[in-house]
Amino acid sequence: MEQIIHEYHMEGILIKGRVRYKDSCPVKGAIVILEKLVPIYNKEVQEQKYEGTYLDHGLTNDQGEFCFSISDKMSSYKIKVFDNHHR
Repeated sequence: MEQIIHEYHMEGILIKGRVRYKDSCPVKGAIVILEKLVPIYNKEVQEQKYEGTYLDHGLTNDQGEFCFSISDKMSSYKIKVFDNHHR
């Protein structure tokens, strides 16, 4: 899969990406999920981890592209991709 491209806008951030197979063909209709990473602190082991909280989802288009708009520029996010076609 290809890396995510970040574009910065005054009102927020547009996260765009393209999902492709190893042979560079686009993955059409893949499910793309956007999660916000929320810090979780475990006092017992004094360790901070991150847990994903669901924000949005979408499907890739015929070129394997997807897009999400976010307004919180200070948070970290995770993109999950599921291909139901299993090429």
